[in-house]
Amino acid sequence: MVTVHIPVLLHECINYLITDKSGVYVDCTLGTGGHFSEIARNTDKDAVLIGFDADPQAIEYCKQNLNIKQKTIYVNSNFEFLRKFCFRNGFPKVNGILMDLGMSSFALDNPERGIAFSKNGPLDMRFSPEIKMSAADFINNAEFESLRKVIWEYGEEKNSVRISNAIIKAREIKRISTTIELADVIKKITPSRFHNKTLSRVFQAIRIHINQELDILEDTLQQTLDTLSVGSRLVIITYHSLEDRIVKKFIKRETTSCLCPPEFPICTCNHVAKFKKLSKKIILPSKEEIKTNSRARSAKLRVVELIT
Repeated sequence: MVTVHIPVLLHECINYLITDKSGVYVDCTLGTGGHFSEIARNTDKDAVLIGFDADPQAIEYCKQNLNIKQKTIYVNSNFEFLRKFCFRNGFPKVNGILMDLGMSSFALDNPERGIAFSKNGPLDMRFSPEIKMSAADFINNAEFESLRKVIWEYGEEKNSVRISNAIIKAREIKRISTTIELADVIKKITPSRFHNKTLSRVFQAIRIHINQELDILEDTLQQTLDTLSVGSRLVIITYHSLEDRIVKKFIKRETTSCLCPPEFPICTCNHVAKFKKLSKKIILPSKEEIKTNSRARSAKLRVVELIT
């Protein structure tokens, strides 16, 4: 059974995203189709809806369960192919792009994916079957420095050295093959009161590395500049500091007309602002939404409009 997650900041996303009820809209993170269905309900029958998801199960679920009147294109691919797909399929410019960077319920709820440390399953963590290296491959073969760097940079875990050493010692005795086996290695060297936080950080770090999440996010954000039409919006929901930092940096750069140091007397960079912010402050979920949907607790919504 698939747990159909309640879409986060749903009304806020739709209110900002839809500028033309007959336009072309892209949901980069389809999941179980919560945002996608709401886009359909708020657009005309002439609109075109494009949904990306690297997980074939998500695509199949939406095909079988969503009843959408508009022309709908499901793309079983990571959103890193956004620009290429849209251009090659006759949509060089679209009217809105939505990116909800939260974890897919298909990945979280399935122990076979090895995403959650609380569920025993093979140490996999891959979003797509196209990804060659699993988490087990990385954990059991990576050198110390590579392990430490991933756990520190992608998990912001201060005990990355100790944890990396423990993993290497454990794998010398027996290959680490399941989520519970990895969790047990980490628990043995972590005070019990820090178990959940430490496990969350380490599992997040490995997952981000395996799926190249941050590199793909940076690349795709740049692609939106070429894919959106003038007056169209980019709507992004982030959940953790690493991805939020990337989004914040991108928006700051692309809403700024000059990137020269303040001491320069004249502009020499020739950079032109491409976006304008539609909200001065980050949009956060209400207390009421957090009460009914715990997944919204760490969500941050940012919206920009292409101006040139």
